[in-house]
Amino acid sequence: MPTVHTIPGEPVLEGKYQIECRLGQGGMGVVYKARHAYLKTQLAIKVILPDLVGNDPQLVTRFRQEALAAAAIRHQNVVSVTDYGVIDGTVPFLVMEYVEGESLHDLLAREKALSPEKTFELMAAVCAGVGAAHHQGIVHRDLKPLNIMICSDKPNMSQAVKILDFGLAKIKSGELLGSFIQAQTTGLMGSPYYMAPEQWADEDPDSRADIYSLGVMLYQMLAGDVPFKGSSIPAIMKKHISDPAPTLAAAGLNVSPELERAVQHALAKNPDHRTQSVDVMVNELRDAIQPGTQFIHTAPAPALPVSSLRVVSRPPQSAVFVDNVAVGRTAESGMLLIEGLQSGNHRLRVSHNGYYDWMGEVTCDGKPVEVVAELRAGTLDSRSSIPMPDVTVGGVHRTIASQGGHGDDMAQTVQQEFSPSRFDVKVDTTPEPKKSSSKGLLLGIGGVFALLLIGIVGLGAAYVLGVFDTKPVGPGNTASTPTPAPSPVEGPSANLVAIPGGTFRMGRDDGRDNEKPENTVTVQAFKIDKTEVTNGEYFDFVKETGYRPVPAHWVNDAPLPIQEKMPVRFVNIEDITAFAAWRSTRDRKTYRLPTEAEWEFAARNGPKNNLYPWGDTFDPKCAVLDKDNTEPEAVDTASCANDWGAVDLIGNVYEWTGSKASLYPGSKGTMRETKELRYMIRGGAGYSKSSGPFAITSTFRADVEASRRDKELGFRLVTQN
Repeated sequence: MPTVHTIPGEPVLEGKYQIECRLGQGGMGVVYKARHAYLKTQLAIKVILPDLVGNDPQLVTRFRQEALAAAAIRHQNVVSVTDYGVIDGTVPFLVMEYVEGESLHDLLAREKALSPEKTFELMAAVCAGVGAAHHQGIVHRDLKPLNIMICSDKPNMSQAVKILDFGLAKIKSGELLGSFIQAQTTGLMGSPYYMAPEQWADEDPDSRADIYSLGVMLYQMLAGDVPFKGSSIPAIMKKHISDPAPTLAAAGLNVSPELERAVQHALAKNPDHRTQSVDVMVNELRDAIQPGTQFIHTAPAPALPVSSLRVVSRPPQSAVFVDNVAVGRTAESGMLLIEGLQSGNHRLRVSHNGYYDWMGEVTCDGKPVEVVAELRAGTLDSRSSIPMPDVTVGGVHRTIASQGGHGDDMAQTVQQEFSPSRFDVKVDTTPEPKKSSSKGLLLGIGGVFALLLIGIVGLGAAYVLGVFDTKPVGPGNTASTPTPAPSPVEGPSANLVAIPGGTFRMGRDDGRDNEKPENTVTVQAFKIDKTEVTNGEYFDFVKETGYRPVPAHWVNDAPLPIQEKMPVRFVNIEDITAFAAWRSTRDRKTYRLPTEAEWEFAARNGPKNNLYPWGDTFDPKCAVLDKDNTEPEAVDTASCANDWGAVDLIGNVYEWTGSKASLYPGSKGTMRETKELRYMIRGGAGYSKSSGPFAITSTFRADVEASRRDKELGFRLVTQN
């Protein structure tokens, strides 16, 4: 539509945003398509309606606070907020990325109902974006199909979905209701159909209110209409508060009981009885729509208050990082204000060229926090252990601490210390060649070197992935004995425990679908790491080879001292292949990932077929499970081992195996077909549960993409030397 005088003045905001046309109008504001005057990029600008601002002068202040919080949500499924301003000091506006496509509202108007598979694909992407906001302590409050955009230029649905209007996340429900009444006169009525019961009482909702709205959208996508309708807002409100949610069967749909339960769970009236997080919601839908596949479970993220953090650095103009993410530089005064920081513990790092990094843990609980970071001049080796300061809430704790090198130059310095070659391969060039043929001989030497390097890497990859299994039983889980390697040299080596070969019953008939049926499997003797590979050992590999990328939770390309005994995470099959080849060279053994059969044989004490490495009954002191976060503990924290001395087979982190994703012979389950190669993982992580439908036992198995790097994924290796 042509631009109309909804806002006063010229159609150029702040001298750089050229408004081109109006895209739409809702109860809270008008959205325009605009172009940056200098960068020529397309943008979307949302202007809050002047009438709303006039009725509530505090709206501008609160809207600015929430705009800051919305800008902090960095996720591919959330429309990013890039700028904020105020017209004539009274009318606020947001600048957002411009999305070309259609809304979920338009899609449903055209197709009515969607298949369960397409519904899950859409909901998984929406939940990913909503979950990112919940992790920031932000509740959307107005989720509806009109606020879900589907981009037309993305290759798949997981990237195409974009969620709008997080900038209005904390506008009170009463104000939203007022905007609904205004919207009703324009035919844009929508949001009351998606509001949680607690929102109608104008309570301060948490993340579970968003889950209810997602439940309404889920029902609508499957059934073709919303569950509660009425001729007026009070009529709709009454049904949301008091009427039981209709079933999909009542709408004439023939769906599985699992899918029916997942929808009803999200639509529970009482928030305490409702699905508690978007992660749980996705898991329930996946199990209902795609049975037989499991994925790593991530921690739920209840809505928590956000804090402001003021950092004062000495010297000024220092780079500030929160949880290893750059957030800006302190000003010439030495001060930087960071707003919208979620509650919980955060790692703070302040860097300046020529100074030790200042590092500390900051605890936020909704109150303002102030930190003074006094940096010392000098440089430091990245593994030196320096005490970390305690940072108090609401006050200043002056201290000096350092870790790592001198800020921005550290990555380059470390890189220069590493050899570009991962393997120590030497070629005998004697006798000395004649000058006339030196060029050809050098080329030949280079070719031999390249062939040797390719061969070593190929053998390492083959053994890590269990390519040399000779008796594939079930999903290819029985490994053969490789050719013995020379005796190990003196020096550091892996801490291994010997597992004798034998025959056992793999899987369990009373387990989940992908654990059935039991199969008789024979494995040969092998040795396995006593614990998961630690950050400390993986750092030795990185330090010696220069391997990249390093795990995402490291700082300055190295683990913190307190992390060195924790299992390494954020590693995929490619990373493990390189590590195993390096360790094989170091120890003169042939290392690889365990097959599923080897892993389960060790975890079940072989022919004993125990449900856990320590017996048949769960013991909470024996495994790092049932935690409220995904941070692991040091290896060997749990005191219980299997019969041969291996620990942490259950809990702490999931463990990769070298077996490709598959079902057991005779299984009646199904497995999703994907283009990317997937491998089985075992053992569960700290956030995993010891009871319920996803209870972790020695037979629990799941499959993930070979390229996946995840905060809950680690590994241990085996050898048959």
